[in-house]
Amino acid sequence: MGSPSSRLNTRESLRPWLESGLEFVFNPGGVRVVEQPVAQVQSVQQPTQQPVQQPTQVQQPAPAPQPEVAAQPVMAKPVPQGFPEPWSTFLGRVPEAPKVVWTYMELGLDLGGQADPKRGAVLRNVINHLKWPKGTTAFWPVAALADGALQPDSQMFWKGWELWRTPYIACFGEEALRVIYPEAEPGSTTYLLEHVTIYVLPPLTKLITMLPHEQQMSIDDLRNIRL
Repeated sequence: MGSPSSRLNTRESLRPWLESGLEFVFNPGGVRVVEQPVAQVQSVQQPTQQPVQQPTQVQQPAPAPQPEVAAQPVMAKPVPQGFPEPWSTFLGRVPEAPKVVWTYMELGLDLGGQADPKRGAVLRNVINHLKWPKGTTAFWPVAALADGALQPDSQMFWKGWELWRTPYIACFGEEALRVIYPEAEPGSTTYLLEHVTIYVLPPLTKLITMLPHEQQMSIDDLRNIRL
């Protein structure tokens, strides 16, 4: 049987016969060796990736320019006759239908461009404490600046009050009370007049020195007002 190494050069097509024990084949015409074709691996052609088309952006036409609307003039509230400056300016700051007039001696300064932040802080504190609806209170002075000094004017005070005829007046301090009601007996905190009730409260100069909760307690008489 030949050496095993002799099989190394055996064609692959004849190797199964040789391994089954066949060594010799008689064929007068010779043996035609037919090579079996090697299976060709057909490459699977990957589909060509098409470029993603971006959506065409349709340009919107620019909006037509809108005509500019002219600013409407703010109509000032008409001021009744007989109120010279600065009273006419004070009057323009009063709400349409107040229920309570607040006044104090320094109010003419605060409304006349010389406001004191401390007085403002006290008033905001007590107003927030009362929780009255907006527009309930009208600030109306008992005095106005004239020649650099406050000049009391009870006539102008009551002339303004006649426009609203509020049933209540909150007067801070005895000094302001003497301007609007000179006949008041000292020591009382409430004065019942024919058409109005005056509540007398501590002056702003005193309220400034108090703690916030003390300020609120000092004006608690106003909580008796039924709006």
